Amino acid sequence: MNDAVPALGEGYSRAIHMADVANVRNPRLVKSLKAALLAMPNVDIREQCNVTGFGREGSRVSGVSTPSGDVTGDRVILTAGAWSGDLLKTLGLALPVEPVKGQMILYKCASDFLSSMVLAKGRYAIPRRDGHILIGSTLEHEGFDKTTTQPALESLKASAIELLPELANTEPIAQWAGLRPGSPEGIPFIGPLAGFDGLWLNCGHYRNGLVLAPASCQLLTDLLLGRKPIIDPAPYSPLGRLHF
Repeated sequence: MNDAVPALGEGYSRAIHMADVANVRNPRLVKSLKAALLAMPNVDIREQCNVTGFGREGSRVSGVSTPSGDVTGDRVILTAGAWSGDLLKTLGLALPVEPVKGQMILYKCASDFLSSMVLAKGRYAIPRRDGHILIGSTLEHEGFDKTTTQPALESLKASAIELLPELANTEPIAQWAGLRPGSPEGIPFIGPLAGFDGLWLNCGHYRNGLVLAPASCQLLTDLLLGRKPIIDPAPYSPLGRLHF
């Protein structure tokens, strides 16, 4: 173990080596996706635009409401992450998607300090090429509160030192929190919403939103266009999983 990952702490005698596992910087991915979308015709991105509800025409959902006016369309796809449940409440629906706070910390080390991602005991250490080491993360049911806390900092530092003892000689340079869209068993909701024509869901991916995004979007696209889906959509369908 220590030959493969010299910085690793003691007590780890066995491991699974997953050579194909990688990591992605979320902000860079979003920046690239935005650029790709804006290069396409008929794409309009409205940032910092708060959606307050849905437009209705009988049983059909015809768009969304915002402080700057309604936005209409043939279909509406709800992909609002941890806020998806609150938005569906405006239609009288109870979507079991709730925010789950995750706090993380960041260390700055030499670029060759850690050669591989390490996952153990529910925590992880992810190295970046510039020497930064990301340590995460907590699981907290605190609503939409993204405040960082001292107990979480101490817990994450303890995990960091257990995984990588040399980190005891340095302090984290950053701490932050994000909100995951928690759902029952972490299974997302993907597909049309019965009784609300034109409204589709793609939300509730919990800790795997980025990882599952390509397959989730492919499945949703197949369903929207009436194509044969890449996998059986039944386990992800909102049908039978939501309550009025």
